[in-house]
Amino acid sequence: MRIVIYLAASANGMISNKRNVPDWLSPEYGEGFMAICQRTQAVVMGKTTYNILAPNYLPIKEGSLVVLTHDASATPAQSNVLFTSDGPEKIVAQLAAKGHTEAVIIGGTQTVSAFMKAGLVNEIILVVEPVLFGSGLPLVSGLEFENRLELLDVKKLNNNTVQVHYKLL
Repeated sequence: MRIVIYLAASANGMISNKRNVPDWLSPEYGEGFMAICQRTQAVVMGKTTYNILAPNYLPIKEGSLVVLTHDASATPAQSNVLFTSDGPEKIVAQLAAKGHTEAVIIGGTQTVSAFMKAGLVNEIILVVEPVLFGSGLPLVSGLEFENRLELLDVKKLNNNTVQVHYKLL
């Protein structure tokens, strides 16, 4: 299964500000976010990301929405949401068993770090927004690794925002 990370980042590499409020994201990021979620119909996120999006802004109504959490007994906002404390390998196996061939990770640091540590990520799409954060959430945390990337594409989304698309080697 192909696993793609799709996230916005500040110019200094943070995927969220300290306030954890996504008011710095461009409309173009939002359009790309919805497009990739609609295309894959398999979306993986952490509970903090879910809490920001649910119930009104979840990106898909059909397909599979997997939320990594320590509280797997939480009540989902819609029927296609699965709260789980399973590891990345088991989540990928469950999505594959449902017929998915691709999934997108949309946040956050712990979820991205778990999938990176498991070696399951194939591509990273970062939308670099024109903002700097003195503190916030990094893309990955708590891991000792080095991955080389191959640049697949660069797009200018608006006057100040670019999208970079990498393949992990």
